[in-house]
Amino acid sequence: YLRARGHAMPAALQAKALAEALAVIGHPALATLFGEGSRAEVALAGRLAAPGGATRDVSGQVDRLVATPEAVVVADFKTGRPTAEVPLAYREQLALYRRMVQPLWPERPVRALLVWTRGPVLVELDTQALDADADAALFQT
Repeated sequence: YLRARGHAMPAALQAKALAEALAVIGHPALATLFGEGSRAEVALAGRLAAPGGATRDVSGQVDRLVATPEAVVVADFKTGRPTAEVPLAYREQLALYRRMVQPLWPERPVRALLVWTRGPVLVELDTQALDADADAALFQT
C-alpha cells in the first residue's frame, strides 16, 4: 500500500509509517480489535435521548468495533502521542459511540479505547465519565 499510494514519500518515512502500523496491529492488548469478528470503519447512526427528554440524531464512524462474549469494545485511533489529559472532543466522540452501541448488546459492558498510533499507547476511558460526557454532548447539540 505504501509503495502504491505513498510513492512520493521518502523510503525512510514509508518504513517509519509501516513500523508504526505494524506495532498497532501486533500489540497484544489490541489483538481482539483485529481478530475474528472485529469490524473496521463501522458507521453508526441513531437517535439518543438527551437530558430533559429531548432526542438528538447522532452519527459517526468508529474506527474499530468488536463484540466478544465478555464485552463490546469501540476504539478510535489517533496519530501521534497522547496529551496529559484526553481532549474533551475525543471523550465526547467515544462517549456517543458507546451510547449508540449499548442497546445492541444490553447484557455486555461497552468499553471505549483511544489508541495513539505512536507507541502505540492505549487509554481506556472510564465508563462513568463517558456517561457524563455523552449527556453533556447531547445537551449541547
